[in-house]
Amino acid sequence: MNGFAHPAFEPYRDLLRHLQGRNGLAALNELSERLDVRHAHSGRPLRFSAPPAAFSAAQYEQSIAATGSVPTREGCLHDFLNALVWLRFPQLKSALNLRHCQALAQAPAEHRQRGRLRDALTLLDESGMLVSASRFELLEQLRGKRWVELFWEARQEVMQHMRFLVVGHGLLEKCLAPFPGMTAKCLLLPTPETGLSSLDGLSAAAVLGAETLELPPLPVQGIPGWDANGNPDYYRNTAIFRPPRTP
Repeated sequence: MNGFAHPAFEPYRDLLRHLQGRNGLAALNELSERLDVRHAHSGRPLRFSAPPAAFSAAQYEQSIAATGSVPTREGCLHDFLNALVWLRFPQLKSALNLRHCQALAQAPAEHRQRGRLRDALTLLDESGMLVSASRFELLEQLRGKRWVELFWEARQEVMQHMRFLVVGHGLLEKCLAPFPGMTAKCLLLPTPETGLSSLDGLSAAAVLGAETLELPPLPVQGIPGWDANGNPDYYRNTAIFRPPRTP
């Protein structure tokens, strides 16, 4: 697999180096065993295995919780990227899995159709980004869709005080062929912590403690350095950088 040059893959580069172009189940399991990655709630060693032919979304989540093994289709890029996120952010992924299973256990209707919380969990899983900042006002500018103010007027502060980590494997797949309109759903973390392990734990705690999940949108290519976005007009394209809704 080639083409992992996009900045979104920065948290995963060491994993990709270890894999050395291999993307099959055997290579993923070898790396997981080497790193001693575990499901954060069951304590089971994390493994990747071929899924059954027929497998519902509910069965997918319940199987992971019961066995520690993530159903992963051999040779499927989407599933390979999901495996990378599990290896890098196991606490967050375990928290998402646990909340799905809790909702399924509490409400039988969830087996037929996801409710609001599981919809949000799925959005974070597929299109999610962790956004941490040591300055609360920067997160407020993002939440308020004040794009020029955030990414142009406060550009230096953004580069110094914010960190952006793609954790949605569907979004990672889009970053292999990036386009201006691709959008992340952001889990905002007001913290001075920047380490991957710390942010993994903090994001997991946020997911476990949330009654609902607020996931404001962020056009990914607007992050400084992620595209040729070094002028204010880039952020005035309202087809991409949509303004806040008026009351």
